Amino acid sequence: MQLTSALVDAVQSPWLTERLSFDRAQFVFIWSAAGRKLGRAPLTEAAARNIPIPWPVTGVDECGRGALLLSAVSALPGDEHVGFVCDLLRRGEVRERQAVLRVLAGLPDPARFVDLAVDAFRTNVESVFEALACDNAYPARHFSAPQFAQLVLKALFNGAPLARIVDLPSRIDPDLIRMVLAYASERRAAGRPVPEDAKLIIR
Repeated sequence: MQLTSALVDAVQSPWLTERLSFDRAQFVFIWSAAGRKLGRAPLTEAAARNIPIPWPVTGVDECGRGALLLSAVSALPGDEHVGFVCDLLRRGEVRERQAVLRVLAGLPDPARFVDLAVDAFRTNVESVFEALACDNAYPARHFSAPQFAQLVLKALFNGAPLARIVDLPSRIDPDLIRMVLAYASERRAAGRPVPEDAKLIIR
């Protein structure tokens, strides 16, 4: 509830407050309308800091959708949660998917959503990938070592800033170092520059 309240406070929209109570029949329409009704104006840094999970300065529409999702999950039976979140990720447009990924760490029993998150980071949409990889506690808290290593390698490949991967230093292990060294070696052999961020892994 604290996270929901913080997201609602960040948005400061009567429209959102009035529609926060979950209505199964209306949810899909409210979810879709949130982008239009709330807009994409960026949060202030202070509002982002008040959200109790890592959250970047992003559009208020993503915060609003995060609050709607938390409210829906709190109202639904537990055995419907994974399917409900999966459906939002599968059918959503870009900013809808970003909102789901940003709030994963705040959902009840978040480890249930690992398979969905791993599938989501295979996307070719950079902003969707960064919604999971950057300023998001979920991968560090719930990904296995191989899953986390794949996320880091994709961030290097895509140019996503490794410094924004939450708790990266605590997840560096010999296998991740070996994989990044191999990646760097392949880049050099092909005459390509090694991303500067690789130094965060292979100092």
